[in-house]
Amino acid sequence: MEVLVCLSQANGNVVSKEQLIRQVWQDTFVTDDVLKGSIWQLRKAFQDDSKHPKVVETIPKSGYRLLLPVRGVEGVKVPVSRSQILALVGASVLVLVIAAGWIWYKHTQMGAAAVSVASVAVLPFADLSPNHDQEYFSDGLGEEILDHLTRIPKLRVSARTSAFQFKGKHEDLRVIGRMLNVANVLEGSVRRDVNRVRISARLLRTDDGVNLWSDSYDRDLKDIFVVQDDIARAVASALQLKLRTGKTTATKLTPGTTDLKSYEAYLHARYFSYMNDKESATKALDYVNRAIQFDPNYAPAYALRASITLQSGGMAWVNPSKAAETTRRDTEKSIVLDPNLADGYQVLSRIQSEVELNCREAEISLERARQLAPGDPENLCRGAMLATCQGRQEEAIELLKQELLLDPLRPQEYMYLAQDLRDLGRHEEALAALGKAFDLNPNQSMAYEIRGEVYLAQGRPQEALAEMDKEPQDIFRDLGRALACHALGRRQESDEALAHLISQHQDDGAYQIAQVYGYRGEVDQTFVWLNRAYKQSDPGLMWLKTDLKLKSLHKDPRYAQLLKSLNLPE
Repeated sequence: MEVLVCLSQANGNVVSKEQLIRQVWQDTFVTDDVLKGSIWQLRKAFQDDSKHPKVVETIPKSGYRLLLPVRGVEGVKVPVSRSQILALVGASVLVLVIAAGWIWYKHTQMGAAAVSVASVAVLPFADLSPNHDQEYFSDGLGEEILDHLTRIPKLRVSARTSAFQFKGKHEDLRVIGRMLNVANVLEGSVRRDVNRVRISARLLRTDDGVNLWSDSYDRDLKDIFVVQDDIARAVASALQLKLRTGKTTATKLTPGTTDLKSYEAYLHARYFSYMNDKESATKALDYVNRAIQFDPNYAPAYALRASITLQSGGMAWVNPSKAAETTRRDTEKSIVLDPNLADGYQVLSRIQSEVELNCREAEISLERARQLAPGDPENLCRGAMLATCQGRQEEAIELLKQELLLDPLRPQEYMYLAQDLRDLGRHEEALAALGKAFDLNPNQSMAYEIRGEVYLAQGRPQEALAEMDKEPQDIFRDLGRALACHALGRRQESDEALAHLISQHQDDGAYQIAQVYGYRGEVDQTFVWLNRAYKQSDPGLMWLKTDLKLKSLHKDPRYAQLLKSLNLPE
């Protein structure tokens, strides 16, 4: 409070660290850390963010500044002595500071989801190795521990994609907790030197930084699998979880391999697989092939190779039909080697839905993956897509909301949510979901086109066309322009956009071409392109039952036949 009083007296000017220490602690010797502790307590009281402050701002190499306005209460003389200030602080000088802080605090809490005590985010482990060349290893270690934790039934674990966005940012714990909606974070570091590894880890509460557990492990590299399991068990125990078994520790997991060369190659492969470009995918495949060469019975490596190959085929980086064949073979191999590996069933579900266009069978496989890894948010997202595929949009919305609690920083999931909300007529909710997607990535592919379709559904075609023109990806820009121009009665422009769409994407956009014809009421041409999409295994057909642009087809017997071919309910 005395630090706050000193800052308030400065009327918005910077107060140096030396001046604050001199005024508050006077004849007592203290270090900068004591002052930092007081600033931290102030920020905690006002729910302030050190990176984006609204109350106390840190001025590098200078000091601190109070951002909120301060004025006296009418009729009360503002005192000038330090003792008088402290005596009357609650009644006068800081009334507006506290009021403004409370208003800001309440504003930040509006709409926030309740945070469960049994929730954790695993932040990327820092690479402290001498040459700083072990990032793949430190990232892999953090992810392996995260995978262990997702298998604990009553623990809510933030997804890797969201948690790893804080890599190297040194963000305030409260900010992390608020953004990821978790009560705890696990952070750590890895220092590797040849065949020795030193791992430090600690579990912290996000609201106050209290250390719930910490430990260090100085081991031979061959013990890495035991260390991963030990850390996961310690986290579970520190959170005092009541698991289905009635115990407070995580169930012990069997490592996929005990061959260190295979494990290292696998970590390299997974590291490159997240980069989502052709060159990185090629490197990932090279490394995962090495992992399998070193250990031909390494089930997770087969599942990873299947996932990378499936993605490469979907992006046409490799031949799609050959990719599908290889993916199916590797997936089946991984399940045979380890029937309790969730990753294998996840990829199998993707093959069944995206390649074989059989959402019912895909849902059965995904349910097995959910049983094996109940805390994995990817299963929720996939479950939502399969529910939409079969016409269960309300269920899909609930699954996406659950997934976004675990993975709140992924714009694509907000887009999926917006699509379901839009097609159920919940337009304002759809726009709100898209707003979050744009906050996370202003250039997110498909987002502008989806918002344009919401405007079309609201009867705002001119605004819809403006959105379609902003769409960064040409296939969706052409789709959107063809729809919006038709709604505006500009047939020639709609035809031009459709012609360009056909000329550029007849081999990978048959479903989008069918959407335009369906929206324009040209039923025969719609079925021509839907049948072509079926022959090409176009994953867009997963939206066939719920797509409002194809509503005009529902009474046509050809529509019922197509649903039957896709093993979908009528």
